[in-house]
Amino acid sequence: MVNRGKANEVLSKAHEFGATGGTIFLGEGTVQSNRLLNILGLNEAQKEILMIECTEQICSDIHDKLSEHFMFSKKNKGIAFSIPFVRWKLKSNEEENRELHRDFNSSHFCIMTIVDKGRSKDCIKAAKSAGAKGGTIMHGHGAGVPTDYYFPLIIEPQKDIVVILTSKDSVTAIKDRIIEELELYKKGNGVIFVLPVIKMSGLVESKEVKI
Repeated sequence: MVNRGKANEVLSKAHEFGATGGTIFLGEGTVQSNRLLNILGLNEAQKEILMIECTEQICSDIHDKLSEHFMFSKKNKGIAFSIPFVRWKLKSNEEENRELHRDFNSSHFCIMTIVDKGRSKDCIKAAKSAGAKGGTIMHGHGAGVPTDYYFPLIIEPQKDIVVILTSKDSVTAIKDRIIEELELYKKGNGVIFVLPVIKMSGLVESKEVKI
């Protein structure tokens, strides 16, 4: 996650370090602010989110090199974090099954919440009340269903995706508070899931975390 206009430079450098792809999303990051900034609407920073898929063998090396080159250890330079993904065919093999049930014993986690557009600020507010430092918001579309049998129009409602990084000690409280405040236990109100972070640089509270 970097400031707007920086992601292409990061992606280019990642390719130099061995990455073969990458996707850039636009978003807004919440910043620590006072009441005046909140009133003026200046409590959000324009961000770009760069997602890079790579193998476990080169992931750590690319992470370290990007973090060092772009100085993510310094405040407001950006955040880099790695999360595990398992890709399998229609019939997964034994190795993929073992990877799927692997215990990463992570000290930090990524909470992702998908809600209707406009509810992301409520999500951030709920998360902060439970100890979160902030979050990053992306925008997307949800595949809807026909609203009327006689007028088969497919709705694609605007969605907000909220990404929050937090420590293991806080993840349950933050997740539960978001579910409660946004009533995610009710059908159609949203989706929340948690991913383990296996490596992270740039988060002020942790500087760098390795698992």
